[in-house]
Amino acid sequence: IIQLAVEYKTFYKWAKDYVIKKTMFVFNRQLNDYKTARKEKIEVDIKPIILTYTQAQAGFNVSINEKVLTVPMPLSMPYIDTLRKDRIIETQNGNVVLADTAVKLMNKIQQLCSGTIITEDKQAFVIDYSKALFIQKYFIGQKIAIFYKFKGEFELLKKVFTNYTTSPETFQESKDVVFLGQFVSSREGIRLDTAEALIFYNIDFSFLSYEQARNRIISKERTTPATLYWIFAENGIEEKILKAVRNKQNYTSSYFNRDYGQVRKLHSA
Repeated sequence: IIQLAVEYKTFYKWAKDYVIKKTMFVFNRQLNDYKTARKEKIEVDIKPIILTYTQAQAGFNVSINEKVLTVPMPLSMPYIDTLRKDRIIETQNGNVVLADTAVKLMNKIQQLCSGTIITEDKQAFVIDYSKALFIQKYFIGQKIAIFYKFKGEFELLKKVFTNYTTSPETFQESKDVVFLGQFVSSREGIRLDTAEALIFYNIDFSFLSYEQARNRIISKERTTPATLYWIFAENGIEEKILKAVRNKQNYTSSYFNRDYGQVRKLHSA
């Protein structure tokens, strides 16, 4: 570090070697963009001063048990069948759900598998409470933390778990609250190791979200096995996503097309 400080007296001299300088325009002004680091070069040069440990070497001796629990979603499944067949559904008040591409269909099916849907005009609807009610009954008496994916799921869960908190600190210190956290915003930098069960109400397409969120239940202070529960719709898309992320792959539209077949384009009459 001292040697680098002597060699590079200013950021701009350092950036010549460690940053791919680009240009950007802000209010029609051309500016230098220093956001793209030469990561491989930086990693090589700082390697002598970085210590790396496995979780076992660092004293994390508690393993994570994973369980998949499937829940019938009788109110959601007819909508999924309609979307797969027609690529469009319409609510009673005239809101439209359109799924004319693989990405849209993939997202809409995933939403419905957990009981919610977002329409074309960004309106969120709760379709099916089955998953949340199952969790409430199955984990009665336990201290639980629940990860959700979509905003509509948060609104659904708040109605079932009225004693919720979105604060990891409050959850860690309390005995009778349920933690509700969104996958991406809660996957890093928080501790939830006082949870008796970590529950995934839905699953993200990203391997990174899977790996980091599941580590929230681990800490050196935990002495009992940590259990992570996946709550999936019966015959839903989630188990296919889990298979991909467990293999360190993101679940993409190519996986979806393989699992569900080629998406037809929606044509007007």
